[in-house]
Amino acid sequence: MSRPSILMVDPSPESVELARFSLWRNKLDCAFGWFEDAEGAAQSLFKPQAKAHPADLPCLILLEPRLPRMEGLELLHMLRAHAHTRALPVIMFATAQDDADAARARAAGANDYLVKPVDARAFMELVSQTVRRWLPGATS
Repeated sequence: MSRPSILMVDPSPESVELARFSLWRNKLDCAFGWFEDAEGAAQSLFKPQAKAHPADLPCLILLEPRLPRMEGLELLHMLRAHAHTRALPVIMFATAQDDADAARARAAGANDYLVKPVDARAFMELVSQTVRRWLPGATS
């Protein structure tokens, strides 16, 4: 059986590296992919191979709401509109608290809306807790 995979869509290389390091440090056995924008993630998630082979899809998506060109909410709408991605857990992983944005995300089908802590240790702990919650099989 293949390792569960996580896809992070976030324009911040620092956030991505902290997330990746957190998973490694906490010995969470999962693959990790990253796109800095929603367009790249959409191309990957909706390519014919992904539709034909659901095992190639991530088991969890961490999605920044504020992305260049295409917003995270637009990608979330796309994910929920397609049968092969409709059930994927999507956690909106926001840079700042925005209650209206959180309400829109939840109404669009986000499984959760979390705010990234500014402190690196707290950020890494939040990533690890989120992965443990949504991917129980990812533990070592």
